[in-house]
Amino acid sequence: MAWQHEGSRHERGYDYRWTKRREQVLRRDDGLCVPCRIKGRPTAATEVDHIIPKSQDGTDDYDNLQSICTSCHKAKTAQEQTGRKPRTMYDAEGYPIWE
Repeated sequence: MAWQHEGSRHERGYDYRWTKRREQVLRRDDGLCVPCRIKGRPTAATEVDHIIPKSQDGTDDYDNLQSICTSCHKAKTAQEQTGRKPRTMYDAEGYPIWE
């Protein structure tokens, strides 16, 4: 069973201000996934992630936000929910594929 968020997007704090902040973070990080860039694999970021999750009292401060690709975001979220690293497979270029 997939984990689901409680409340609407706006009830969870993702309103117009979040949309603007998201755009600023993506621009700050040059539109690249921070975890992939650290590993030397420049990948386009499609999302903005809370480094410390909001569910663990993380904030929307810029220093708690990072641009991230969908694969890295899924892996990070899975690890946060289960407390263990998910099983990872890799494509021919070495990028993670999450089941």
